[in-house]
Amino acid sequence: MQPIIIQTIAALLVSIIGTVYLVPKIIAIVRFKKLMDKPNERSSHKQATPSLGGMAFFIILILSFYFNYTYDTYNTTVSLFPALTVLFFLGLKDDLVVLAPTTKLIGQIAACLFILVNTTFEINTFHGFFGVEAIPQWVGVGIGLFLMLAIINAYNLIDGIDGLAASVGIVAFSGFAVVFFFAERYFFGLTAVVMVGILTGFLYFNLSAKNKIFMGDTGSMLIGFMLAVMSVRFLALDTESLNRLPFNAIDIPIVLVSFLIIPLFDTARVFTLRIMRGRNPFSPDRTHLHHILVDAYRISHRRASFSIAIANIVCVAIISMIMKTSNSYVTLSVIALLVLSATIYLYKLRQFISSRNIRRSIMRQRRNSMKLHRIKSVQAVERYQHEEYQS
Repeated sequence: MQPIIIQTIAALLVSIIGTVYLVPKIIAIVRFKKLMDKPNERSSHKQATPSLGGMAFFIILILSFYFNYTYDTYNTTVSLFPALTVLFFLGLKDDLVVLAPTTKLIGQIAACLFILVNTTFEINTFHGFFGVEAIPQWVGVGIGLFLMLAIINAYNLIDGIDGLAASVGIVAFSGFAVVFFFAERYFFGLTAVVMVGILTGFLYFNLSAKNKIFMGDTGSMLIGFMLAVMSVRFLALDTESLNRLPFNAIDIPIVLVSFLIIPLFDTARVFTLRIMRGRNPFSPDRTHLHHILVDAYRISHRRASFSIAIANIVCVAIISMIMKTSNSYVTLSVIALLVLSATIYLYKLRQFISSRNIRRSIMRQRRNSMKLHRIKSVQAVERYQHEEYQS
């Protein structure tokens, strides 16, 4: 067995075991210090729950770099360490005292710039996608920054029900692991495997009834950031690495979209709806994909999360099969068809939920009216009996 295979299996197992070991310790500390996430009108949970699971993510990820550094031929850990540290403390403060959106955005930009100033992550071509070849350096930095911020916040927004963020993250990181191992960029391949192990270990507690914990903004921003880092690195692969991939270089943006289609689609759809209604796109509501499924079908968080994760896997499979038999524009047409179908489906579900809520409201009003009528009838009888007694 090749050393890289042994190290891959070890990275997966150790990250799972490390997460399973650390998370209960964090739960105990959070409960002792009473740093629980209390439910509000939008919360999917009904009781105070620990929400600092991202602390375990940070610890295990940082430790993993020590064991994977021999494959870090471009010295990217120099950029990752300060960026992850900034995001960790940013997320930790947001979980504990809540940060202003502007402060959070500034911190995210700072973390992204630590990555983008590294020439390893320089996006200088789209490999002929939509006819775009060479890209000026400043345009590449702008595209990279926009992409990273979009992925970080899209991933943060889907963390709304138990198991969803972890399940979608496992699918995306698994895809990146396969791609980077094909490209023989083993540092990023092993890092993706570590992230799969972390999320797998965390998923056990996130879905637990007794030892439940949320990843919080500490975790969701860190996971979103690592997905963003791998996305930019994927787009910035050199010619030698591209020649080892099982698909054409022009298809890289399509493969990237297939990995992240759920968070990107849901965020774009929700933001568009809010803007059309004249609302702030960051204003909270229950129009996200996971909220609609839970509200429409009254299914558990576990079923909703696994259904969405399976849908993500199906999308990757469909897009991969079409790429092998057709060109990029046919594949893009299929993606557009999938997005349109999902949009119509969710629109119908929203209509169903609204009509059902209206029916419930009408029935509630009728019950209240009947109850009031009975009370008035009883009071009328009591007054009549009282008057008879007085006479």
